Amino acid sequence: MGRRCSSSWWVALAALLPVLRLAGDARLVTLTDFSTFHASGSPGEPLVLISPPVLPGFSWRELVVSWNAASNVILAVAARPLEPAGAPFLSLGQWAAVQGPDTPRTSVNGQHAAWGEVQTDVVVLRGTSTGAEVRLEVRGPLSGLRRLSLAFSSGDPPQIPGDREAVRTPAWGRSLSVPVRSQAEHPEGVTRWCSPTSTAMLMAYWGEQLGRPDWIVPVPVIAQAVDDPGWGGTGNWPFNMAFAGCQPGLNSAVARWESLSDLESWIAAGLPAAASVSYAMLKGRPAAESGDGHLVVVRGFTRDGAVEVNDPGVRRERVMRRVPRADFERAWRHSGRTVYLIWPDGHPLPAGPGFPN
Repeated sequence: MGRRCSSSWWVALAALLPVLRLAGDARLVTLTDFSTFHASGSPGEPLVLISPPVLPGFSWRELVVSWNAASNVILAVAARPLEPAGAPFLSLGQWAAVQGPDTPRTSVNGQHAAWGEVQTDVVVLRGTSTGAEVRLEVRGPLSGLRRLSLAFSSGDPPQIPGDREAVRTPAWGRSLSVPVRSQAEHPEGVTRWCSPTSTAMLMAYWGEQLGRPDWIVPVPVIAQAVDDPGWGGTGNWPFNMAFAGCQPGLNSAVARWESLSDLESWIAAGLPAAASVSYAMLKGRPAAESGDGHLVVVRGFTRDGAVEVNDPGVRRERVMRRVPRADFERAWRHSGRTVYLIWPDGHPLPAGPGFPN
């Protein structure tokens, strides 16, 4: 199925970043002003940008970096923790909207350091760090680079059984009309395309809502556009969001959230999301199974708080289903409560540490 981000001038630049007052186990930091990055490079070579220190406000163990850039921008993305000082940058992937011999799109395997490693598209520390730096190698117009999103997390989200946190919210009883897509309709993707199928549903939702047929993209097209030879499939989280985010008028990010209350706030604002889950646990089984990472689109909640999803892993007539709240929470926690977020320009977003800004 599917898958399962110094010297004194750095300190001065770090002061330009928002002051983060809320601590927690997950936070999304959004960067859109790339003039604060240190720039270098020679004529004919990629422009190299290194961010000022990015501080989530708590000690993190895992980081996912995602980006929005125009389709004519080619990126190589790397990250490192602030501690230990002088840690090497590790690659989080090479991105190109159009795969070609001179524009490879791939994650990089086998990256290990004394302080941690990269697991396809996630920086995983052995200890903790107070912040991170990101390095971008940019080919194409810098004006086409629009958004960089850093999803920090403790790596061990607290267990919050859904039936214990069930407090009625405005999201209860709201169901968004997310178009149905099924990976089962594509023999080549029946066990592999949950991620691009979920991305297709989120994009098609906004395409239908706002009359943008260019956002309604066939699943095989998205699958081809996000394929990651380094991982061997289409489940690279940032690659899926990079495809959505290269569409004019759309924004996207990979985030990690603290609880179902974040998901309820997103739905209450009229925004569907895709959640990375253990498929076995989503079906009520007691534990995850090997290779059972899966993506489903959350479109709403029932009046009693159960989660309404579009599950791409079944035939079209069974895609729309309801999942008991506690089962969904357990299954979602397995991925560190990872979500795909896609929203159009100008749409109001919830406020909070886990949301884009």
